[in-house]
Amino acid sequence: MLKAARERLVEEVKGLPGTLVVTHRPGDLIFQDGAFASGVYLVAEGLVLVGGYAPRASRAVALAGPGDLVGLEAWRSAPLPRYSGFARALTPTTLLFATTDAWARALDRPPFRELVLSALARLVLDRWTLALHRDQPERALAWMLVRWGERADGGGEVRLAVPAATLTSILGVSRNALRQAVTRLGELDAARSVNGHLVGDLRRLHDLLEESLTASAR
Repeated sequence: MLKAARERLVEEVKGLPGTLVVTHRPGDLIFQDGAFASGVYLVAEGLVLVGGYAPRASRAVALAGPGDLVGLEAWRSAPLPRYSGFARALTPTTLLFATTDAWARALDRPPFRELVLSALARLVLDRWTLALHRDQPERALAWMLVRWGERADGGGEVRLAVPAATLTSILGVSRNALRQAVTRLGELDAARSVNGHLVGDLRRLHDLLEESLTASAR
């Protein structure tokens, strides 16, 4: 059901007047901090890193995958809204870009507005869920694999194509803590590192996350 809602939103945005289909290679900058926010992006394919800036350094903050909105600063009620962070493609990425005016007209239609509100709710819940798991990095990694991992065709595995440095930044942990978390997932037969990226078993990952929820409810 969630996947279907994401796919419907992608199809709806494709049909908006003037929507641009933009493709990026891994590492390409989608928009930079302080740039004029003339519209909002919707991820159609691939994985995007959303980041911000700490003193003298950039910092990864979150991920965005198919059906996720990026560049929401364009909806600010300001004469010249600016992006307050940056977005960069982590994998080969396809995005749909629609101007603020096009979004405003489309949001007058209740079915479209419902899809967008659902996407916004997912964004908020994603940030909260990640924050709730941060005290146990192995569970945070498990959730990231389930949420943003790319599913292998016909298999029960997912692959998260995110560099270790990006993961440590998003999770707010050290490299050593990240290695320990990956080792723990390996001991649980839930995930392993393959060529620098995490590969997880969906069934084991779900079991681990359900155990976490059960334990927290006691």
